[in-house]
Amino acid sequence: MMEHESPQTIEQMALDALPGGDQSVLGALPEGFRECLGRAARVVLIANNPAISAADFQALNIGVDDVVVSFNTCIKASLLNEQSVNVFVHGYNAPDAYFFGLPCAADVQRLFEQTNERCFSMLVGCAAPMCPLPRVAMYRDRIPLPPLWNYPVDRPGGKRYVGPSTGFNALVLFDWLRCHAGYTYQLMTLGFSNEAGNLWGGHAWDYERDWLQKSDVIVVPLQPRRWWQALFRRR
Repeated sequence: MMEHESPQTIEQMALDALPGGDQSVLGALPEGFRECLGRAARVVLIANNPAISAADFQALNIGVDDVVVSFNTCIKASLLNEQSVNVFVHGYNAPDAYFFGLPCAADVQRLFEQTNERCFSMLVGCAAPMCPLPRVAMYRDRIPLPPLWNYPVDRPGGKRYVGPSTGFNALVLFDWLRCHAGYTYQLMTLGFSNEAGNLWGGHAWDYERDWLQKSDVIVVPLQPRRWWQALFRRR
């Protein structure tokens, strides 16, 4: 289990060392979102992992006091339901100036239309100040939390990492909130585990995996696949 950083750690850091260092981690969250986190029994992060099945999601037994977090293109949005609180996190693509996954796909839009008051968005890596929007949390790059500020820069071959993945930003954020903002929810991940899919080479995945393994975040394994499903994936 990893010993979590104390609140003073952030204050001792050079907050002007990176853009976004002056922003409030807790203050960026809309009031309604903070209230939902206060009632939450669990915060469950759902990876964009094609190996996640409906059975994997159903096994979580998501309830009304759970917060479910999806990312960018939200490829598993069809598994989500309107009973839980749903949070959609979108990372910023600086070179092309757009947020991954926006505009939202049809399954995500459906949830906003059905239960708008229980849906929230989070924009990570905003390059310029933006006007506050209802039920939208906005973070500039980079969120001033030690695992994010200490993220590797250089890699073998000389090409630099672009920074934390969208999922890792959210994972570190929700971990910090439960330790320092008085929240009592369990933090869980589904699909953050290399079972399938291709990982883009711009992030320091070994660093992110190491942090997760040393934390006390609950990593939910995917259910075993039948032999014919494994054969189909290899084709």
